[in-house]
Amino acid sequence: MTLDAALAGRLRALARAPGPLLVASDLDGTLAPIVPRPEDARIPPATLAALERLAGVARVAIVTGRDLATARALAPVAGLEFVASHGHEASFEAAALPDPDPALPARLEALARTIEARFAGTALRIERKARSVAFHYRADPALAGPLREALAALPAGLRLQAGRLVLEALPAGAGKDVALAALVERFRPQAVLALGDDLTDVAMLEAARALESEGAQALALAVAGGAETPAEVVAAAGAVVEQGQVVELLAFLADELAGPPPP
Repeated sequence: MTLDAALAGRLRALARAPGPLLVASDLDGTLAPIVPRPEDARIPPATLAALERLAGVARVAIVTGRDLATARALAPVAGLEFVASHGHEASFEAAALPDPDPALPARLEALARTIEARFAGTALRIERKARSVAFHYRADPALAGPLREALAALPAGLRLQAGRLVLEALPAGAGKDVALAALVERFRPQAVLALGDDLTDVAMLEAARALESEGAQALALAVAGGAETPAEVVAAAGAVVEQGQVVELLAFLADELAGPPPP
């Protein structure tokens, strides 16, 4: 086992809480390693298997900036719930989540075309999603400044979200803290584990820490991926694990919740 004893003890305490355990995990950079092109991202088979086992003994949700259809395709595991598009889509009804804006797709497409024309011939990659559009500059980090300048004045109702070598335009409001609140409202857990690796996850990790400070059994885990890991993510978390340890962590929790094998 590569999990340190202190972390294993905290996970064991979550598993032994008297009521349901909610595990809320980011997708890219947490369950799936970061790759140069977002369309090539995959959750490793061993991690999918661990998610499937865990979903049989806990409430497990993926909280992601991906749109709902893409998230479901990347994590085809029975029993999972999803809060996608940074809290603007979900696999269940929740009063805490905002209603969709029918004018949003046209505004996002107009913005995508404007940026596409302005950065034609560069290495900028534009990812169109159901409720947002992401501008990836991983292939050329020097584009960060010009891109941020081009996105300084967004259409009404949109906000800018920074991530690891990406800027994303999405609807104002919601966020992963709202997503976690919706999951807590749905499942009424007695213990919560939140995992994330990027700036988009900070609000969710802080929300989990707030539950802990209120006396709930909760743990916010930062998933580190090397030098790219934002310092804000580590600061928001109660502990840190490497991305390669996530599968072990999920399997450890599943084992603890399932209990010892029958004699």
